[in-house]
Order: sequence, then structure tokens, then C-alpha cells
Amino acid sequence: MRLNKSNHIKNIKTVLSRWGFSKQGLLKNSKGEWYLFSQILLILLHFIPPYPKIENTEFAINTFFVIIGSTISIKGLIIVIKAFLDLGENLTPLPYPMNESTLIKNNSYKNVRHPLYKGLLFISLGICIFSLSLIHLCLLVLLAYILKIKALKEEERLKIKFPEYKKYIKEVPAIIKKIKYLDWRY
Repeated sequence: MRLNKSNHIKNIKTVLSRWGFSKQGLLKNSKGEWYLFSQILLILLHFIPPYPKIENTEFAINTFFVIIGSTISIKGLIIVIKAFLDLGENLTPLPYPMNESTLIKNNSYKNVRHPLYKGLLFISLGICIFSLSLIHLCLLVLLAYILKIKALKEEERLKIKFPEYKKYIKEVPAIIKKIKYLDWRY
């Protein structure tokens, strides 16, 4: 039993190291670790109850927002899962490509450069809509801010590692097409 637990810890350390995590990085944010932790915190905060709590809305209106919000969140979840699978071995939670990574420009990444972030924003938007919560609206805005910063950091490194990334940036929207804040091609 102890040997098995030791192997699991060793495997976790190997994966974290492969992704670029280090003690120094955690202290100095050298590979964008703080952006990741901010992102995780904002995602977890989506589990707090809505505020203000709207209790006296008509059933039909409330049902409408629940259906629309749930549909958007489910679409976001599908986008996240597909993008996650399309990245495969290239996946890293840090905005810093791994040494052995390859540039993915097909499937989910054909029409948007950061589909994982797009999916997360759709999930957040859906939660905001079906909960009719100002707190969740603020979380959506903060998440968009953190994801944009993280994406810009990631793109700095991708341009260095993959020279063809500069052309890809000009051709493919960043996160959400036609929303200037989330599509900085221009």
C-alpha cells in the first residue's frame, strides 16, 4: 500500500515538473503560476450562491433564464472537453508551452486560438444567466480579464517557440470573434 502511494506522489511530481511547475516559479510567478491560481479561484467562486437572490420572478421568466443559461454552460463544457482532447499531450495549465510540445492549429484550434478559455467563459456566462446574479456577472468579467492576460502571456512564448504562430494570430480569432476585448488580432 505504501509503495503504491509513493508511486502516485512520484507520478504527480513528474507531471507537475513536465508542465513547468517549480518551487521558484510558485514564488516568483516565472511561468504564469499566479494567473493559473487566479483562474482556478475564480472558477471555484462560481459555486457561491447568487446575489442578489431573485425569488419573486415569474415561473416562465425564471424557467427561460435557467434553460438559456444551462444551454450556454453545456455548450461551454463541450467546447472545453473537445479542446482538452485536441491538445492531448500538449496540454499544460501554465501559459508557457512545454519544451516537447507541438503547435496545434486544427480541430478546436482551427477557428479560435484559445478554445479552452472560450469554453470557460461560456460556462461562466451560462451560470451568470441562469442564476441572474450580479456576483456571477463580476466573476465572468474577472475571469475574462485573467484569461486574456494568461492568453497574451502564452502567445508571447508561442511566437518564440513557433515562428508560424505569428501568421496564425493574424488569421484566427483569439477567444471570441467580433468581441474586440477577446479578439486582439487587429
